[in-house]
Amino acid sequence: MKKTVIVSSPGKLIIGGEHAVVYGRRALVTSIGMRLYMELTEEEIENNETNKSLLKVLFHDTNQRYSIDLLDIHDSYPIEIQAILYIYNHFKSFISNQSHLNIQVRSEIPIGAGLGSSAAFSVCLVGCFYLLYYKKFNQEDINQLSYKVECIFHGTPSGIDNTISTYGQSLVYSRTLKQHINFHLSNLAIIDTGIPKSTKKMVDLVRLFIENNQKDGENFLNDIELCVDKMIEYPEQINQLFQQNQQLLKCLGVSTIEIDNIIQILTDKNISAKITGAGGGGCLIALTSNFTKDQILDLLKDNHIKSIYFVECGVEGLREEQTF
Repeated sequence: MKKTVIVSSPGKLIIGGEHAVVYGRRALVTSIGMRLYMELTEEEIENNETNKSLLKVLFHDTNQRYSIDLLDIHDSYPIEIQAILYIYNHFKSFISNQSHLNIQVRSEIPIGAGLGSSAAFSVCLVGCFYLLYYKKFNQEDINQLSYKVECIFHGTPSGIDNTISTYGQSLVYSRTLKQHINFHLSNLAIIDTGIPKSTKKMVDLVRLFIENNQKDGENFLNDIELCVDKMIEYPEQINQLFQQNQQLLKCLGVSTIEIDNIIQILTDKNISAKITGAGGGGCLIALTSNFTKDQILDLLKDNHIKSIYFVECGVEGLREEQTF
């Protein structure tokens, strides 16, 4: 007997409020139309002569394959497999010892770009097991369990990424607030600068700045939060608010000469752009008006851009799919 479920969930993007959110201010986060897909199959083997219960995993994007004897688990697996085994153990009571499990994963979300790829993986993983054994989603439970999987990847994450990947849409987020809102952008480009980034280094840099410049630091954080509030209340002002938010991030020290150069080239063409995430490298987001991907790549041909993605914002969260 064979049972199969297929699910997908979106990546995420910070529109505004980077770094300020660490200090209790509001941030605006949105789901994006780049998704991770996962298929889970349970097959009960009637004449299991090998007496093994196997877990087979295939990551299509890297062509990595794993075959694991679930009766002989050890600790030396890659972190993605550790995450899968953590959720397997959570649902173990539902699964027959005579069963083989097959998991397939494919993703449109680039890894290590700050776009929530691990959260989409975590949410899909929990969502697959929920759908297979409970026959329906419970978003609150899935979100909480996905956060525990995210802790395997990141230690003590904020919970923003898995929340967005579970529920979709957009979210105003702070330590004391999680408010889902209807916020959409249709002309947004993600520009992967190809510049290596370290979130920890940037967070430490901002902390040092605020410790040494308390008055200015507090003012910059308050102004970043004000930008976020205005983005939500006055979406028609989004271009100038992107520019203001970027200038404030520059004041905090998380921009670089290379990033400033890219943003100036775009600004000269009336394209508003800003850092998304920690800064120091990584990705920028830009309101591209009527420019095409090729036109933007041509504008930035001397800046060694890694890639550009056009995305829809405020999309559906975890959902069941009919095809993988």
